Amino acid sequence: MTRSTAGSLGESKRIGCTSKEGEVRQARVPPEETYRFEASMLISDQTNFDGAKTFRAMQEAFEQARQRNPEGFSESFYTFAGKTGCIRIVGRELAKYLLRPFSHLQIDQPVSDAPELKIDLWDERETVVLGKAGLTSYDFQPSWDVKASLDGRFVRHQHFHTTTLFDRRTQHITGCMTGSNRLSLYELGRPLHFPLLLWNNDRGRQAVHAGLVSRDGQGVLFGGAGGSGKSTSVLTCLSAGFNYLSDDYVGLELLGKSLFIGHSFYCSAHLEPDHLERFPFLQSYGIRGKLPQEDKILFLLSQVLPERLERCVPIRAVVLPRIVDIMESQFRRATKGEALLKIAPSSLVMLPQAGTHGFNKIAQLVEQVPCYWLDLGRDLRSIPRRVEELLAEITPHQAPGGSPHPSRPRESTP
Repeated sequence: MTRSTAGSLGESKRIGCTSKEGEVRQARVPPEETYRFEASMLISDQTNFDGAKTFRAMQEAFEQARQRNPEGFSESFYTFAGKTGCIRIVGRELAKYLLRPFSHLQIDQPVSDAPELKIDLWDERETVVLGKAGLTSYDFQPSWDVKASLDGRFVRHQHFHTTTLFDRRTQHITGCMTGSNRLSLYELGRPLHFPLLLWNNDRGRQAVHAGLVSRDGQGVLFGGAGGSGKSTSVLTCLSAGFNYLSDDYVGLELLGKSLFIGHSFYCSAHLEPDHLERFPFLQSYGIRGKLPQEDKILFLLSQVLPERLERCVPIRAVVLPRIVDIMESQFRRATKGEALLKIAPSSLVMLPQAGTHGFNKIAQLVEQVPCYWLDLGRDLRSIPRRVEELLAEITPHQAPGGSPHPSRPRESTP
C-alpha cells in the first residue's frame, strides 16, 4: 500500500475555508435535514433500483479488487471545501491520472479524526474486477445516467466510462472506471463531478457555474453561460499574476450572515483550440481528447503554475463577462437581477436537485456582493488591469459583512 501526502490541515471537524497553511475559517454546520432532497428531484426513473443492495455489491467489488491487487492500492487525503476526504484507488495508472486535478487540495493524513468523505475507486481493466452496478457495455455513453433510491439516500451516476454509487448518509462514494486509457477529457479534468457536487450541496455548499481568481487573498467570481468569456478572463488574469481557483465550477459557501467563500474543486482548465494562441504559457501543456465531441483542450494547471493555485477565497465582486467590439475592456455596474439571470440558470442545470435552496443561495450572493458587467475588448491585456483596479477600489471600502461602501468604483472607459 502506498500513501500520497502533502500540505497540512487544521482541525478537520470544522467547516469552512482551509488555506494552504492549514488555517480554517469556522462556520456552523446546518441541520442535516436542510439538505435532504426528494429522490424524484434526482431522477424520474427509479424502477428496479435497489440502492442499498447495489452499493454493497460495488463496495464488495472494490474490496475484491484491493485484495487481488495490493501492489496497485493507494490512499491519499484532501481538503474538499474545508472538509477532509480520503481517496482510495486500486490501479496505479488510474491513480496517476485521476488525482491530478485534486493535487492542490492534497493534505497530510489526519492524525486522529476520520475523514468526512470516503471515496473508493478501482480500474476494471487493470484489476480484472468488473463493477456490479447493473450496467452493461451498451449503457456507456457521453450522456448522464442517474438513478436514486426511493428515499434519496443512494445515488448511482454513470458518465462516459465512470460509474459511481454515493451513500449520502455515510458520505461514502464507491465506483469504478472501465480503464484509465479510456477516460474522456471530462473525466480526466473533472473526475467524479456529479457525486462531489452533490456531496457539497448536501453540506450547504452550492456549486455555481463560474470562474474564480484572486489577488492578495481577495476573490473575483466570473459568472455566465458557456461562451461568455469566463475562461478567457480567468486565464488572462492567471497569466498576469493572479491566483487561480476555477474556470467552470465553484463551491459557494456562506459563512456567518454575509461572507461568501468560493471553493476550488479542480485545478484544471479547458480551452478551445482557436484560443490557445492567446496563452503561450499553456501551449506545451495541452491534453487533447480522443472523442469527436471533445472540442476543447485540457490543461492541468498544477503542471504549469502550481504556486498560483488557491483553495478558497472570500468573494469580493461578481463579474459578468461578455464579448463586445471595443479595444479596451471596461467595467460597468450590473443590477442584482441581471447577475442572477446570468449565473443561476446554468448553475442549477448542473445540479437541479439544489432547487429553491440553491437558487436562494445564489440570489443572496448577488444581493450582498457588488456585481459588474465586464465588456471584454480586443486587447486581452486590459482584462487583468481592469480587475486589479476594481479590487483596489472595492476592497478598501468594503463595509462589514461584504456590502459595498456607497461610493461607487469608477467605471472604465474605452
